Amino acid sequence: MDAVEYLKQKNRMTKSCTIACNTCPLAIENNHRNLVCTNLERCYIEEAVAAVENWAKEHRAKTYVDVFLDKFPDAKLQKNYTPFSCIVYCFGEKVRPKDCESCDCAYCWSREVEE
Repeated sequence: MDAVEYLKQKNRMTKSCTIACNTCPLAIENNHRNLVCTNLERCYIEEAVAAVENWAKEHRAKTYVDVFLDKFPDAKLQKNYTPFSCIVYCFGEKVRPKDCESCDCAYCWSREVEE
């Protein structure tokens, strides 16, 4: 896990530190080092990264295709695991990214849904 991915997943995990610390793997109650999370990250970098990596594996981010399949579980998908429809037709123009390639763009459908 590179630094950017670590920070993205940590932010998703902690929701900017608004979750209860007793459920956070970096929290003093859970890190088995008796250190507050910032000190754990500074002194035991590998352990902090491993904790965030494990959390991310167990709590996969919800994507647009996941939301689509929740609503339409029997929908037929293309070989690239995307619906046959453009994401704009299902979710509106606001979700179209600048990097959109085409109507069956896997990039669009695989992006994380912002809560």
